[in-house]
Amino acid sequence: MFKKINWWVILGAAAIAFGAVNMALDYKANALSPFDMVDEGSGGDDFLPIVSAANEVPVYAPTLGAVQSAVLGAVQGQPAGLETIAVLPPASGLVPERLVIPTIFLNAPIVPVHFREIEAGGQTYYQWRVPAEFAAGWQDTSALAGVPGNMVLNGHHNAYGEVFRDLVELKVGDVIQVFSGEWEYRYVVSAKMLLPERNQPLDVRMDNARWLEPSTDERLTLITCWPASSNSHRVIIVALPEGEPIHHPTVRAANP
Repeated sequence: MFKKINWWVILGAAAIAFGAVNMALDYKANALSPFDMVDEGSGGDDFLPIVSAANEVPVYAPTLGAVQSAVLGAVQGQPAGLETIAVLPPASGLVPERLVIPTIFLNAPIVPVHFREIEAGGQTYYQWRVPAEFAAGWQDTSALAGVPGNMVLNGHHNAYGEVFRDLVELKVGDVIQVFSGEWEYRYVVSAKMLLPERNQPLDVRMDNARWLEPSTDERLTLITCWPASSNSHRVIIVALPEGEPIHHPTVRAANP
């Protein structure tokens, strides 16, 4: 009887050890990258986008909120006592303030967001924050509206109001409107990508992040995660300008 009890104890211990080894191997095979670990601790369900593994993040020359315009004069033909001031879009660009995408019924504010530094493998990486509210985040080292460069907007799709919940539904040819002050900038979707992200090797994730980098042409890039259940992919939308900026003049009382 004593030998039988010892035998079962030995078998049980062996089974526990075997299970522990399998669990460890499974964790190693499916372990999250350092970036995923940071994402999971960010307080939201989405994974934040990573920017390129560079020692410096490019900063555009225009200062935030530095809105410049040239007054051309009053437009004739307005009702008595009123005048409309016509302005040119500023050469330095404008900070984006509102995002409208008619095809997915989206109308949301845009707020500036900044990156945070991540140390991994002895190297510094940059990961962009996402607004913890119903708002798109303008990555504040990306381009301003109306000037050459890559203007990047991010947003949650399954938390904090789900501002980019339906971004995955966009199609090539859809119109995106960005507003700042009295100016409307229109863009047309030229590319839509659904890229594997979670648990992917670092080089794959860095290749995904190249869509956030500066460009020589004028473009708008939108980014979020997908699907809501796992956040395993990035949704990336690239849109190009459609025509000239549209001025929506403010009507005000004329000076006496």
